[in-house]
Amino acid sequence: MERAARRGPLGVAPAPPDWLDDISLPIDEIEAGQVLHRIHRTWLDPIFFGPGRGVPPAGRFDSAGGWFGVIYAGLTLRGALAETLLRNPQRLMVSMADILERSASALVSDRPLQVVRLYGPGLQAVGTDNAISTGPYESCGLWSDALWRHRDQPDGLAYQSRHDSSEICLALFERPDFQLLPQETRSLSSMFDEVAAVLDSYGKSVSLPTR
Repeated sequence: MERAARRGPLGVAPAPPDWLDDISLPIDEIEAGQVLHRIHRTWLDPIFFGPGRGVPPAGRFDSAGGWFGVIYAGLTLRGALAETLLRNPQRLMVSMADILERSASALVSDRPLQVVRLYGPGLQAVGTDNAISTGPYESCGLWSDALWRHRDQPDGLAYQSRHDSSEICLALFERPDFQLLPQETRSLSSMFDEVAAVLDSYGKSVSLPTR
């Protein structure tokens, strides 16, 4: 019996094209003072450009070359929660433990941020497809490195949430000429009703611990 031919794309975003350095990047501006939403484990500082010195890349847009740190945030609390708590779409229940160990921080920048639009028409403008947001991580760090050293000197990139394509997330590069400032940090347990409402809108509920 003949093996069926593979259907569809491989799923990995293409590597940055040779001509990327020659174009002007598609840019979105994040105004100074605009609130960015970050979900993090409560015992960690809300401002962390990972993965950390000497630690191999782990996040989607962590620098492949280890040249700089990256911090991840959502433009909305809903998007940040989806990226953190809804990583397995087939789970109908979110563990209470996942909520109890995390906090939500509101961050603002001390100046406007220029981020590369890696969604919508921006994908074709730079020579990639939406696998950059949804596919394996292999080429994503190469894109971070290429954009970080680009002559336009963007502060990061904007991409679709893998877990809710209507939400836009940010990966901001560690640069010396801007500063992120935490405005407020709340434990998710202290805002449980708000978190539960977001989960309910996705058809999810919270799994309470058994005694």
